Amino acid sequence: MARSKSKLASLGIAVCAALLSGCDSAEKADLVILNADAHTMEMASPRARAIAVRGERIVYVGDDQGAEKWVGARTNVVDAQGATLLPGLIDTHTHPVTSAVQMDDCTLEDRDLTLTQIGEVVTECLAGAAPPPGQIFQVVNLNPANFAATRADLDKISRQPLALFGSDGHTAWANSAALELAGIDENTADPSTGRVVRDEAGVPTGQLIDDAEKFLHPFLHEDDFVTRVEMTARALQLMHGVGLTSLMEAAATEEELKVYRALADSDRLTMDTTVALLSQTHNTAENLQNLVRLRDQYSGVDALRINTAKIFVDGVLEYPTQSAALLEPYLGGDGSISDNRGALYASEKELNGLVHDLAGKNFNVHLHAIGDRAVRSGLDAFAAARAQQLSAAKFSMSHLQLIHPDDLHRFGELNVYASFQLHWARPENYSVEAVQPYLGDERSHWMYPAKSVLDAGGTVTGGSDWNVSTFNPFEAMAAAVCRCNFDEPGRGTLMPEQAVGNEDMLRAYTINAAAMLGRGEETGSLKVGKRADLILVDRDVSAVDAAALRDTRVLATLAAGRLVHGAL
Repeated sequence: MARSKSKLASLGIAVCAALLSGCDSAEKADLVILNADAHTMEMASPRARAIAVRGERIVYVGDDQGAEKWVGARTNVVDAQGATLLPGLIDTHTHPVTSAVQMDDCTLEDRDLTLTQIGEVVTECLAGAAPPPGQIFQVVNLNPANFAATRADLDKISRQPLALFGSDGHTAWANSAALELAGIDENTADPSTGRVVRDEAGVPTGQLIDDAEKFLHPFLHEDDFVTRVEMTARALQLMHGVGLTSLMEAAATEEELKVYRALADSDRLTMDTTVALLSQTHNTAENLQNLVRLRDQYSGVDALRINTAKIFVDGVLEYPTQSAALLEPYLGGDGSISDNRGALYASEKELNGLVHDLAGKNFNVHLHAIGDRAVRSGLDAFAAARAQQLSAAKFSMSHLQLIHPDDLHRFGELNVYASFQLHWARPENYSVEAVQPYLGDERSHWMYPAKSVLDAGGTVTGGSDWNVSTFNPFEAMAAAVCRCNFDEPGRGTLMPEQAVGNEDMLRAYTINAAAMLGRGEETGSLKVGKRADLILVDRDVSAVDAAALRDTRVLATLAAGRLVHGAL
């Protein structure tokens, strides 16, 4: 990019002088970008060459000549030199606060490691920062696919209290010292939305599923509030670096709200943030009252909207956890039919009532649904709400790892947004070894069926579920386009018939995502009057192959007219 201020600025001044009336600088743009390949995401005018920004808003989209009237003496005029200009990207399912505070933790980086290799990493971490008495040493980002260690296995790594937390956010493994410290034994009751895995004698094996892992939380190191705020600010800056200007925090408690509000009050919440409050799965008056209280108490700043509730409908699909709810049972490793269909975390009556009551209180509703039974249950709840004229609420479902083909058409018919995490739609140990043998060939064809949802009239949006996987949207786009694994090219592809196009993914991370978050009038496309959320990238992402798409570099990111990454 290069600055080309003098020619157009001189022209603007000359026009002012000729009119003998001066020029009001307030009528000129703060920034004009020329000679760009702008993808507007607007069907009526999909491409443009120039854009003008004044304050937080876009005031012009069109050709270079039309941009001249927006140039004043103080306008920053930038020659994009043909670089691609896009709307700022939007992540519709991520967890920045909890992920940020783990960035400096002992991590296994989601690598497929043996128990011996895990022990080597943990031993090195412990040598640098052993926990004080009464605290469990936390290791994050364990790859849980096919991981079947017991407390005895972890005892060999360390006799100090130790817990390994799966990168899926649904599993943990604890050694004997950690279980004892947390008071987890054969008398510990399972939570309503989780399970303490036990051996044949009823003794905990060390594996904790979903809410059962929360038994460990009081004994983990917790960063102070200032550190949480600073780490989150750092994470948001990194996200700007890959083109993100908006996101939905997908499961917030009051602790996350405090962090976002602190950033907003200090003018450091540069990410346009929608919050989905974590709802209980049981429909109680206390749950609803608490969600309304949190919304009312922490709202009131432009960059922060607390308008959505998040509900977990089921767990995860991968062996050995297999808590995602299926219409038909999981298969055994030998192909036999098991007696496990996973679990719905709310009954049909509970979920229908919860969705109805949340929508009635003007909440949008976002569901975690991985198995095909959970997806159907969620769609049934949304259908019941639509039938009761609750049409204003935005309904969405995330993950959608397995959808029964009979339900594909319902996303479009019910106006339910499909928030896929398509970085997962590639062959790796999660999707192949830990899932396909337990689903069988026929069901496996409906894993992450993004193209089928689109073909059936549904709207697909993009999300990362960071830190389950990378927050880089271009890596997810590439996986969605090729259904391949660049880290393990020998694996081939995962259900390539479900591959989507580059343009599909650009829309998923821009205009579709904005619509899902109720921000369609504010962002998601390059249009006069919308927020100046835009990015310049180093290649035409609509035309390159998947490998080049993955390597896209963001040259500059503007959020509401503010340069938050790169240079212009």
